[in-house]
Amino acid sequence: MASVQNIIDALSELYPLSTQDSWDNSGLIIGEPNMEVSGVLLTVDINQRRVEEAIERGCNMIVAHHPILFRGLKRLNNISDEQKTISLAIKNDIALCAFHTPADKSTRGTSFKLGEMIGLKKMQVLVPEQGALCKIVTFVPEAQADDVRNAICETGAGYIGNYSHCTYNLNGIGTFKAHEGCNPFVGTIGKLHTEREVRIETIVPKRELSKCISALIKAHPYEEPAYDIYPLENELETCGYGSWGTLPEALSVEDFVAMLKCRLNLSAVRCTSYDKEIRRVAICTGSGSEFIGNAIGVRADAYITGDVKYHQFQEADGRILVADIGHYESEELTKQLFFDALCRKFPNFAICKSHTCCNYIKYY
Repeated sequence: MASVQNIIDALSELYPLSTQDSWDNSGLIIGEPNMEVSGVLLTVDINQRRVEEAIERGCNMIVAHHPILFRGLKRLNNISDEQKTISLAIKNDIALCAFHTPADKSTRGTSFKLGEMIGLKKMQVLVPEQGALCKIVTFVPEAQADDVRNAICETGAGYIGNYSHCTYNLNGIGTFKAHEGCNPFVGTIGKLHTEREVRIETIVPKRELSKCISALIKAHPYEEPAYDIYPLENELETCGYGSWGTLPEALSVEDFVAMLKCRLNLSAVRCTSYDKEIRRVAICTGSGSEFIGNAIGVRADAYITGDVKYHQFQEADGRILVADIGHYESEELTKQLFFDALCRKFPNFAICKSHTCCNYIKYY
């Protein structure tokens, strides 16, 4: 039987918790990591109804897209719905977990999934993550350079676009003197030693840095490997908010909106006016109105998101078709994302998608 931590680890492979924004609260919120899981209920939001549904269906873990807590609780006196939900979960030993911004920022996450659902091709990240990369540099004897280079690249270092094992290598001379108590790989205690070395440098996502350093130390022949870490301002093109790509064929505004309503099961779409055909489409699920400018920047004809304000529609009018499909409507697909990911890891395990809609906005 899987544990709570096993479930979290499986989802973290696709949606690393280290990528969450500082204001987010993804990961395990209520519960013990080592608790055995009888079943998992998947939902967009966590509330009392979801906890009651988990109890009815024999699930002692809920995985949601939105965390139930973004800020710390000072009291637990069952006054608010939030407190009642947490209390009910604790009393029934139900673990609560969320994968919010990590799923939003993954190329296997929400915006890319929605793009796939409407048929977009050649998708890219709309707003690549900044400050998420660093450079690692080490110095290795020539004979062992290949081993160390391969070891660090196998941890996720050295990726540029669709290219892997991207490194720069420079030959030089290293010097060192081993003192008493050392066990040098080469050289003699008390004597200055020179060694022909290769300087290996490559980029690595910060979330993979600890694994990269561990692999470097393990593969490096020296007793005390030297390495340097440099922060970078480069964008990480494989992580960030939103996606954009192209439709197989251009559609009129009317046909495009009709397609959205059909494929995403929408009852309504709020749109700007736009008089051109739709071919290039940008997406940010949830509340993505702040990235309308980014969508215009990639020359998208349409931008799909939620929570757009009146004056944001006004500013975009005629420049791009802004299609506000609703916050919940754009993220309901997270249940299927999590379901597919967990079923691949745990094929004979009780994984349930919530039966009921928890959208707090109704259309009449």
